Amino acid sequence: MKLIAWDFDGTLVDSRPLIEAGMAHALDALGQPRSLMAEWLKYVGLPVETGIQNTFGPLGLEGNRVLQAYRSFGHAEHEYLMKPFPGIPELLDELQARGQRMAIVTSKRRLPLLRQMARWGWEPRFYPIITPDEVTQGKPHPESLEQLQAQTGLTPDDILMVGDTPFDLDMARAAGVPSLAVGHGFYPQEALAACGPRAYAPDTAALRDILLAWSR
Repeated sequence: MKLIAWDFDGTLVDSRPLIEAGMAHALDALGQPRSLMAEWLKYVGLPVETGIQNTFGPLGLEGNRVLQAYRSFGHAEHEYLMKPFPGIPELLDELQARGQRMAIVTSKRRLPLLRQMARWGWEPRFYPIITPDEVTQGKPHPESLEQLQAQTGLTPDDILMVGDTPFDLDMARAAGVPSLAVGHGFYPQEALAACGPRAYAPDTAALRDILLAWSR
């Protein structure tokens, strides 16, 4: 394992409070019931535009209108709602001290991602950082991991994709990259197991044990 490719939301950072607050704002602004939140959360992990289209398109709501309402929440002003999962900063420190190379492969746009990473001084830890701004097809298409390979010169077997959604794991499978499923994010173990990860970590302690064993 020469490189760990991390997803961001739901894997490194608990961003669910921010995501739910933004969608609650959008639903209220559009006069839609908050019961739609559950449907929206099924698509967390995809680029936000895709998740919105999948959720609201069948209801006849125009995607750009929903996206505008969602973005009017002012996510930057509410990023205090986001926090790294317990133990993640220490795990990243430990992996970096071992010389483990790490990257980010996310469905979050580059500008908010870099702004959020700057809160914890994380940007220097990761190279490359692949967002929807660098690809034409987002998760679960394998293009993000193919871009990662092109930038690093690594083979699929050199990389481990760590993520909390089926979209992360399906992307890895399509790219021929081994994956590790994380259980403290948005999806239950059964949904992740169906995507064929190499292992499952229910929490950060289990994640640490697996990654330290594999990085030797």
